[in-house]
Amino acid sequence: MQPLENPGPGGAPALPGRPELQLLRFALGLALLLGALEVLVRRNIPLFEGASHRMLAKVAMFGEQRRVDFLFFGTSRTQDGLAPRLVCRHLAELSPEFKELAGFNAASTGSNYEDLLTVAPRYLQRPGLRAVIIELSPPHLSNPSSLPPVVEAETTAPDRLARALKQVALIRYRTAFLTDNLGRLPALLCFSSRLSGCETRGSEQLAAVLGWPESSPQGFDAQLWEPTVIVAPGKPTPLSPELETAAGQITALAQTYTEQGIRVIFSVPPLTARHQPAPERDTLKPLFSEVARRTGCEVWDFAAQPRPDKFFKDSSHLTRKDGRAHWSYALAQQLARPTGKR
Repeated sequence: MQPLENPGPGGAPALPGRPELQLLRFALGLALLLGALEVLVRRNIPLFEGASHRMLAKVAMFGEQRRVDFLFFGTSRTQDGLAPRLVCRHLAELSPEFKELAGFNAASTGSNYEDLLTVAPRYLQRPGLRAVIIELSPPHLSNPSSLPPVVEAETTAPDRLARALKQVALIRYRTAFLTDNLGRLPALLCFSSRLSGCETRGSEQLAAVLGWPESSPQGFDAQLWEPTVIVAPGKPTPLSPELETAAGQITALAQTYTEQGIRVIFSVPPLTARHQPAPERDTLKPLFSEVARRTGCEVWDFAAQPRPDKFFKDSSHLTRKDGRAHWSYALAQQLARPTGKR
């Protein structure tokens, strides 16, 4: 008699495998895994949608905040250079009426005015917003739109099939699992309610989760950080065709919020003297004046006067420690000032 092949432990003969049972176990395990993922995605749709795009990630984080009084929009200049908690802390130091306020930094790399108009209704869904501060800068004017289309056409059978398949949350939000987007998921799912929007590094996110406060600026000089405040001029300012288009978009964005009784302020981020070219100091001046006239909103120009190099990691981006703290305090000084008062 021939011995059985594939002896088991201790020389005991192994029972012949049943491939159909192994395949069944694998299929059931895969189905359970996919089912659990489907439930997870359906219960956190805004967060998985946010993982697919930088601006949508900020929308998702905003929705998780307990309270937001001040909202900051902009590019990486504002995202890296502004700490909402420092702004609100200094506001509370300036006046008891500003205690217990909260802000959120919705700025993101690649942001532009067209996409901000697209996501504006999402920010307006929750009450309590008091003021919106919008960055005015060359990158904000030139960055191309990158948000996906809101409505998809259903003109062919493949289009209709694709739309039907997207009823499955895993398929609809599959881009959240791409390598470039996957890194956003842990922060969004686990502790987005504890972030203020400026924490782009893991160390900053950990500090926010643990409740470690950001350091106040050392030797803050309010006069050094005083901006040039541009108010509505009496007469229209002629604009080039390109700036005219930009002014139209910016005005529409401002009106979206002012029509809801929300104060809108425009902020030109600070620059060093070595930043060249610097359209903020010459060719964009007419745009600033015309935006102030059309919207009736102030423009706080922090680029009109150069700031010391020690606050910057390059000519236009503030350092995450000193520069961010000083500009945050400077913005708080302006927010505390009554409208129209100097």
